[in-house]
Amino acid sequence: MATFEMQLNKLEETLLKIDNYLNSVDENSKFKVMFIAEELLTNLVRHANFKDKTPSISFNIEFDKKGKLEIECRDNAEAFDFSEHKDPDIDAKLEDRELGGLGIYLVKKYAQELEYKRENNFNILRLSL
Repeated sequence: MATFEMQLNKLEETLLKIDNYLNSVDENSKFKVMFIAEELLTNLVRHANFKDKTPSISFNIEFDKKGKLEIECRDNAEAFDFSEHKDPDIDAKLEDRELGGLGIYLVKKYAQELEYKRENNFNILRLSL
């Protein structure tokens, strides 16, 4: 398992480390993991409310015994259940759509399994690809 700890002002550096770690992974899987990493970590930087706590963010990547990719994103921001986020109306005309939400929608679509829980004041999002 590889764990990447992130500081809010080190997003690009963290994404580069994840990208380098995935050098030996097939291009399709690498694309999906990088998309998910960028979406989740960018949303934490832009939208998460850490109140007066020092942000604690980690992004874990693991290959199970069958070679399936497992991802876990853990943060100590206010509770946000990613899995309950309303999907955008992708059939609506572009000018009628609300802004935002497409990245979260695509992360859900890439994931074969998605699980959220709140534990010890941490959001824990687990995805399987």
